[in-house]
Amino acid sequence: MDKIFAISSAGKTEKSFLDLRFGKCENIVFYNATQDSFSIIENPYKNSDHSGIKLVKFLQNEKVSTIITGEVGPMVSNLLEKEKLQLVLLDEERIKIEEIISRIQKK
Repeated sequence: MDKIFAISSAGKTEKSFLDLRFGKCENIVFYNATQDSFSIIENPYKNSDHSGIKLVKFLQNEKVSTIITGEVGPMVSNLLEKEKLQLVLLDEERIKIEEIISRIQKK
């Protein structure tokens, strides 16, 4: 089974910075650690109410096992715990997506 990470991103390339907002992030990077490949999509819920909850459900359908972002609200945190999805919180505002992927590869 593939190990898939979802990373909140401010931009549309691997040179973009981590978006610290989960539900309202601009883009989502899907990084497949098993295949060492990634793709980037625009967050379809960034302008919705309860965007974080909707985004979690979307990511579950995409078979994501780990979410990497800056912060999540209490409702999202509770849902992730209930659904057994791993959450990695980074407080490094100026970290690029490529650096996060590099850290994943080293594990």
